[in-house]
Amino acid sequence: MLTFISIIHIIACLLLIALVLLQDPKSSGAGAMFGGGGSNTVLGATGATTLLQKLTRGAAIVFGVCCLLLALLAKQNTGSVFDSSAAALPAVPAPAQTTAPAAPATSEPAKSAETTAPAPSEKK
Repeated sequence: MLTFISIIHIIACLLLIALVLLQDPKSSGAGAMFGGGGSNTVLGATGATTLLQKLTRGAAIVFGVCCLLLALLAKQNTGSVFDSSAAALPAVPAPAQTTAPAAPATSEPAKSAETTAPAPSEKK
């Protein structure tokens, strides 16, 4: 459903762009380039609305409805990308905690720096 609405949305967008560019501005524009002018009106040369204006209005309505539908469909699919990817990954067990090996017991007490270093000679 999302793909279908997206395709309709893109087609309506491109059609809307083309129709707006073909509209007759106050001076002649791209519409006159293809033979448009007073003869492209639905109700004659002095008709109220031209065919291009009606097509543009219809394309704009389709574009707006597609925007709303896509927004509503996107709202239903809320959630984090990480939530969906975390569910797909296999559970990894926590690493086993290892303790550092105990220092080997010695029979000699640890010597401090004062007992091993020679005493400085005092000069007076």
